[in-house]
Amino acid sequence: MKKFIRSSAVLACIMLLPTMAGAKSNSSHLNQQRLEIGRALVEVQASDLPEVLDHYTNEIEYYDPIVSIQGIGEMTEFQMRLFTSSPDLVTTVDDEICIDDIYTAAWTMFGSFDGIPYTAKGMSIIKFVPKQTQVYYQRDYYSEGDIMINIPGLDEPTEAFRTYYRCAVEPNYDCPLPPPEP
Repeated sequence: MKKFIRSSAVLACIMLLPTMAGAKSNSSHLNQQRLEIGRALVEVQASDLPEVLDHYTNEIEYYDPIVSIQGIGEMTEFQMRLFTSSPDLVTTVDDEICIDDIYTAAWTMFGSFDGIPYTAKGMSIIKFVPKQTQVYYQRDYYSEGDIMINIPGLDEPTEAFRTYYRCAVEPNYDCPLPPPEP
């Protein structure tokens, strides 16, 4: 009986190997194209906006901590407004990977928003239509606080929240706030 169970376990592992090893690496031709497209979408500039928008499907879904976009019409308007408000926006990919239908990048963006300079680090997750180079989903993650900290009137509450948060969760933080009242 033990021999049968052991043989069954070995057979199950052998059968699962193709599934576990099924992720396509960055080296496949399709994923090389997707790496280039993903980078172009993250590092988009106003000058190459029309070309980059062609990589999205008509049903593109885009999300960031503030904005939710549905469809290529909204995405086009969003991008145009973004570069009107922040014409010097530059995003640089720091690290990236593309496996199967998903491109992920860590990046740094900097520029000015209506004349106020900012810098923020973040990441993007971009999903491609299976076996294609069209993008149907993009989510960008970053901290609005990294931008708000530079805006007069929002800087003090942003710093206050960061201090409050660190006092609550960071074990070795020398909290300048008084302890909470019982």
